[in-house]
Amino acid sequence: MFTRTVLTIFTWAFVLELLVLTYYLGKEPKPFEFYLNLGLTVFTAVVLIFVVSKEKRRKELEEREIEEKKKER
Repeated sequence: MFTRTVLTIFTWAFVLELLVLTYYLGKEPKPFEFYLNLGLTVFTAVVLIFVVSKEKRRKELEEREIEEKKKER
């Protein structure tokens, strides 16, 4: 449950950061907020990749355990 909540929050953050990033792309010169948002977008993408990969590994382990229990019977 916790992973799903974190995933939802960071997904929405990523979407909103992309919207803000596109807004600042049209401005010249680039304000400080553009670079701040760029850094936050990279951070959010890394966190999303980490959470998704961790969740995939957890599900694979659960599936293996279920298969092993079925084989034992």
